[in-house]
Amino acid sequence: MSLDDRHNLTSFKSLRRILLSVLTVFIIFKLIFSLIETIDRPQIQGKFELYQTNLVLVASAWKPTSDDEGLGALQKSIVGTDLLKSAIQQYETARESDEEAIVKLKSSLADLAPSATDPKSQRSIELQTNLVARTISSAQTEIDKIDLRIGLLQSANNQPEQAIKTWNKVIAKSTNKSKNVAASLVDIWQQPSEINTNTSPQITAEITSNFDGWFRDRALEKLYTDLGDKTELAQLELTEQVRSKNAVINLALITIPRVVIGLSGVGLIIFFTIRFIITLIQQRVERTFSQILLEQIDTPWSSPWDWEIVWQVFMVGFFFVGQFLLPVLFSAVVNPATLTARGQGAYVFSSYVLMSGLAIGVLYLSIKSYFPLPPDWFKFNWKSNWLLWGIGGYLVATPMVIVVSLINDKIWQGQGGSNPLLQIVLEGKDSIALLLFFLTAAVAAPLFEECLFRGFLLSSLTRYVPTWGAIGISGLLFGVAHLSLSEILPLTTLGIILGIVYARTRNLLAPILLHSLWNSSTLVSLYILGSGS
Repeated sequence: MSLDDRHNLTSFKSLRRILLSVLTVFIIFKLIFSLIETIDRPQIQGKFELYQTNLVLVASAWKPTSDDEGLGALQKSIVGTDLLKSAIQQYETARESDEEAIVKLKSSLADLAPSATDPKSQRSIELQTNLVARTISSAQTEIDKIDLRIGLLQSANNQPEQAIKTWNKVIAKSTNKSKNVAASLVDIWQQPSEINTNTSPQITAEITSNFDGWFRDRALEKLYTDLGDKTELAQLELTEQVRSKNAVINLALITIPRVVIGLSGVGLIIFFTIRFIITLIQQRVERTFSQILLEQIDTPWSSPWDWEIVWQVFMVGFFFVGQFLLPVLFSAVVNPATLTARGQGAYVFSSYVLMSGLAIGVLYLSIKSYFPLPPDWFKFNWKSNWLLWGIGGYLVATPMVIVVSLINDKIWQGQGGSNPLLQIVLEGKDSIALLLFFLTAAVAAPLFEECLFRGFLLSSLTRYVPTWGAIGISGLLFGVAHLSLSEILPLTTLGIILGIVYARTRNLLAPILLHSLWNSSTLVSLYILGSGS
């Protein structure tokens, strides 16, 4: 290489470093801002618990026959003894969360008071003010809906006076249709004699359009009882029993696999712990813990590139393209909030596949000059024991992430945001849309994220830090990359387990399987919960 060529190469590297440094500063600020934005956003966990409470309420109304003894026993164990009290607490917690959100939104609304003289700035402030005002109105409507349900729970819990008091509060402060619904509920419980065949159709319509499941059945049951309509009562009882039995089955589909998987994971953890202790007792130094369970985990990859390539791939390929450029381009073309469920499914799938393809393209171009790669890079070995490690890793990850999530919930108290895809799946009804969401989360995401975070990042880091350090760093970046503060700890835990499985097997098929099982089980649980309740 001539002197001029070396000079040009040095100049190019210096320019690349400057550009990457500027881009890194920009990306860091963007990530910090995105994470801060999630502080006041509710977690999906709160919605998940309410949906599960609703499903349990529906299941509690089932009256099993002698032919359903097994399912009846499961119903008793799921429903418990203090269901109504627990449900009231769940809804009151949800109400408090919405009230806190409104207080914070009103505070931010005050900060948006117009002060700028620039017309563009004033227009921007006006748009933000309108958005916050609509969000406050939506949250207040949600509180009214919660109060309507709390009143029905109180009435079922032998607290009719408290229920009427709760509904009267809605009448006094509400400015939406919840006010009329609350008035109808007060009439049903306080003045049933004034309800007749002329007014009952309107009340029935209000109940069926504003309630579902257990809440609708309780309100209609009281209405039909007051009217003495035995035919409607009998029909209501019949349909309720069918729904209630299905709810018990849905709860079984959610609960039993979760318990089995959790216990199996705990069993595996105990097994390997005992095996480690026995090895120490036998003083078999040559068979230490790392060799028993984590054989070859401490062996680094032979990374042919330096840290600048890793820096380039993540700053350009993943963060800039995936977290900034594509979202800006897509938002200029279409607003996802205006799409139908099927449109949202197509949007999520196509945008994720495009982002993955571009990021993999940046990765390919960045490491192309180092081809052929050493044999332990990006390995897909179908003949190894990847299946056992993938399933075993999933079993171990389940109880560990659950424990971390419980601690995490105490920290964030229902705030910190969540993946919006989970909310869409929970409330989704379109089968095509759900299929597209499933393909995104259970196929595209595991393939792309494992190739990038484990196949490339973890392996590359072993050139500079021990394998355990590389596992921890890649796991943390994996958690941060999902851009929800409340998910960083649980996803970092999952990322570390994915890293251990990959470092142990040196086979990307194992973490891809684990990742796919995790996402699939989450989506299936949400779908069953949403459709069942």
